[in-house]
Amino acid sequence: MLLTFIKVFVLILFSLTYIYSQTPPYYHYTSSNGLASSTVFHMIQDKAGYIWFGTLNGLSRFDGTRFITYRTKDGLNSNSITQILEGEDNQLYLSNFERGINLLSNGKIENLIENIDGKYHTASYMIDYKQKIYAYAPLLSFIVLDKNKFKKDSAYIITSNPILVNKLVVLPEGNLAALTHTGLYDFIDDQFFKISIKGLNDINATSYAKDNDGSYLLGSIGAIYRIKDNTLVEKYNIELSKDIKIENVFSDSKGNIWFSTPGKGFYVIYKGSDEIINLGTKLKLDITHITNFLEDSEGNIWITTFGKGVYCLNNLYLKNYTEYDGLINNNINTITKDNSGRIIIGTFKGINILEKNSLHKLSGKLDKELIGDINSIIVDKNNVYVAWSTNPLYSTRIKYKELQFNITGKRSLLKLSSGDFVYGGWGNDIRISKNFELTSQNPVYYLSDQMQSNRIYNLKEDSKKNLWIASALGLIKLTNLYEKDSAWSWDKTLYSDNQILNSRINYIHEDSKNIVWFAGSKGVASYDLKSERIDNYINVNGFDLSSATSISSDSKNRIWIGTLSGLYFMEGNNIKYLNSKTGLPADEILSLFYDKDEDYLYIGTSNGLSIMDIKLFDSYVYPELNIKINNIKSGDSVYTDYNNLIFEPNQNNIYMDFSVLLYSAPDIIKYRYKLNNQLLETNHNFLNLISLQKGKYELEIAAKTHNTEWGKPLLMKFEVLPHFYETFLFYAVMLFLFIVLIISFAARRIKFNSKKNNEQIELNERINQLKHQALSSMMNPHFTFNALNSVQYLINSKRNEEANNYIAMMAKLIRKHLDTAGSGFILLSEEITRLKLYLNLEKLRFQDRFSYEIINETNIDASSVMIPNMIIQPFVENSLWHGILDSGDEGLLSVSFSFENVDIDSVLCRALIIKVTDNGIGIKTAKKQKEEESKGKEDHISKGIQIVEERLRLLSTKMHIPQPIMFEDLSSHDNNSQGTEVIISLPPTLYRIINSR
Repeated sequence: MLLTFIKVFVLILFSLTYIYSQTPPYYHYTSSNGLASSTVFHMIQDKAGYIWFGTLNGLSRFDGTRFITYRTKDGLNSNSITQILEGEDNQLYLSNFERGINLLSNGKIENLIENIDGKYHTASYMIDYKQKIYAYAPLLSFIVLDKNKFKKDSAYIITSNPILVNKLVVLPEGNLAALTHTGLYDFIDDQFFKISIKGLNDINATSYAKDNDGSYLLGSIGAIYRIKDNTLVEKYNIELSKDIKIENVFSDSKGNIWFSTPGKGFYVIYKGSDEIINLGTKLKLDITHITNFLEDSEGNIWITTFGKGVYCLNNLYLKNYTEYDGLINNNINTITKDNSGRIIIGTFKGINILEKNSLHKLSGKLDKELIGDINSIIVDKNNVYVAWSTNPLYSTRIKYKELQFNITGKRSLLKLSSGDFVYGGWGNDIRISKNFELTSQNPVYYLSDQMQSNRIYNLKEDSKKNLWIASALGLIKLTNLYEKDSAWSWDKTLYSDNQILNSRINYIHEDSKNIVWFAGSKGVASYDLKSERIDNYINVNGFDLSSATSISSDSKNRIWIGTLSGLYFMEGNNIKYLNSKTGLPADEILSLFYDKDEDYLYIGTSNGLSIMDIKLFDSYVYPELNIKINNIKSGDSVYTDYNNLIFEPNQNNIYMDFSVLLYSAPDIIKYRYKLNNQLLETNHNFLNLISLQKGKYELEIAAKTHNTEWGKPLLMKFEVLPHFYETFLFYAVMLFLFIVLIISFAARRIKFNSKKNNEQIELNERINQLKHQALSSMMNPHFTFNALNSVQYLINSKRNEEANNYIAMMAKLIRKHLDTAGSGFILLSEEITRLKLYLNLEKLRFQDRFSYEIINETNIDASSVMIPNMIIQPFVENSLWHGILDSGDEGLLSVSFSFENVDIDSVLCRALIIKVTDNGIGIKTAKKQKEEESKGKEDHISKGIQIVEERLRLLSTKMHIPQPIMFEDLSSHDNNSQGTEVIISLPPTLYRIINSR
């Protein structure tokens, strides 16, 4: 067992060398970007995905684009926040260097504990362990706070502390332990117990980090130790300087080890490597104190510093080299690899060789400095052939280790499978030589009938021995190449009908499926050697592939396209896009080279070289792009609850601030929002909704990058209340007022019209009354004339006593007429009295020639009913004179009164019915006699009946009476009967009921 341990220990005690190499892509944030302070003590990523920074001047929350800062004015005990812990319910515990602990919950800060027993306590560090917060500062006492109570009196102080504690940590086994100057100690029931680790003597344990494999790392003086199952399994000697202290150590999810030393920047040891990479120097942090490391949910590495802010190393599948890392020049025109694995890089100012992460400059005996594009590098065993765009007659050789670099002043270069060299020039020409060095014996072959300005950018021989020539004027294909008598001939094909291939072609590449690809100024084209099919790619899924400069394919035959606007990755219809915002040194891609042995893609840009680890790139998964609302403002109000918001009418200008937590490439996020089915895309992470109309709104906000689909949208519902003048109540009130106004207007109009009509009716009634009085007065002379005839008749008959009685009765009757002459209506009782006086007068004259009867059929109270004046007597007189007396027989005259229900204008009315019945000659006989006797004479009785009918018509202007007076010949109903019946129908408007006493 001991021998095995010794072997293991010997194996792990190797010396590590550190080198200066590539710079990872990174973002740098300081107080000028909104960070509370450029001195940052601690950071965490909370469960929601936000990054929190405890700084010298407050607490900052970061969402990838903006910082929100809390300070003492917001409730902090002190602005010096030295550590942050997250609780179970998303609350944050904040240690203050000067004044205890704060609790941040739901955006509000409260003082959890500030002092104990009246004394302020320093809380530089905290650790959350089994529902207790242990707050402490090195070499000082511990504050223990019970999380379940959240009361000041739940805190107590551990004073019996004989051990100098650097930090408290939780080991993989779950026990609380202390890093001390003499090793590792268990901390149980507020007591310290030494932990014995096999293979490790007492050390000054200065830092600690968990690893994914269940082991943990201990930083110490000059070394990092890996411990697993309480046994030392690996040691990393850090021989950077004498007695160097490993102050912070961190192991990321890929097994890389990050560490820092006091005031010396930070370093990384990549998994599987024995090299210490000084990344601090590349970020100009080699004399900066590093305070903390963090790996976020996207795999980015965060570094906090003392005085220089925060660094986010992102897109770690990329490693970048620039002039600061040893490149001769940042313009990388061509890249290739030699047989020993060295990467040869052609730049604008010469050649670099990348060997074991170190850059070397090709130097030697040069007639002059290599200024100009190096566009073609061909490796043939130990010979490297270089085309350098300078003096066409220039050539030289340079030795680098076992490599022989052969440099010629040509625009492009190719070595054919036959061993011959092909050179591309500037004047639409090529040359072919069996040897690398050209002589005057080598003829110039022009690619058209005459010499013209046309640069040859690239030459490619495909698997079928075709020679493809990429030129400024388009693509040229040479087939059937053969040499005869030191002269070359071929068949030439041009592609003048293809818009891509008839323009500038920059690069040619053949993939593993024997498809030749062409990168040109107007896009990308492919040529299938088997089917000879040509496909053009100008715009793929919205990505513009114009200005393509280079092209390559990887082991999965996926196509990588370099353009002047970025790098595209194409796999079938799937396409991804990378540029300077996703970690590349620049947007302008000048060259590509795929290393199938390492599965690396080398990317030459206008600002340096980038190396992409394809495996890491493929494994990288963009986080789910969920929208998080930061705040909503409307007027003077700020809202924290974003569900079913209701805004007042004067708050219809709504500002929404939201985030998508994408730290690796925050600048490539696009947003799409849909407001009540209106869709809009924007690059801004805020919405400013101006002058929203009243109503209910549904808002959807989604985000995407150019390499992802649209994420799950955030759904929000809110309502803008209407102004009062826009409410239903207002409309109802206005409608009500309008209706009231209309009704009032109509009522006034009706009242006016009614008043006018009433006035007209009163006028008409007055006129009718006057007419009635006039007509009624016309009855008196008529009656008087008849009465005087009767008196004359009695006197002539020597019936003086009867004449005297007649005159007395006549005088009484005339008195009645005089009394009622001015009345339109009289009592029915008075009318009956007058009728009796008249009939008695006629009986005195005619004696027994007739008799009469007056019948009250329905027991009408004659003293309470008023009827129109003088409407019955003319009919009685007519029956007597033209009915009974003309018959020569003894007659009977009957007058009856009754109430009956009569239908008038579809309304059932209670009418007063007056019937005058006689047994005279009847209507028909009387009519004939009248016609014979009345020719040329005025019939006074008929005139009286007409007057009555006219009076009734005038009195009934408010109700239409179809036929107020009806005449019936009784013989028409029964042949054995004779006589006439007159029926007078008086509706309610033509009689009145008065109260009788």
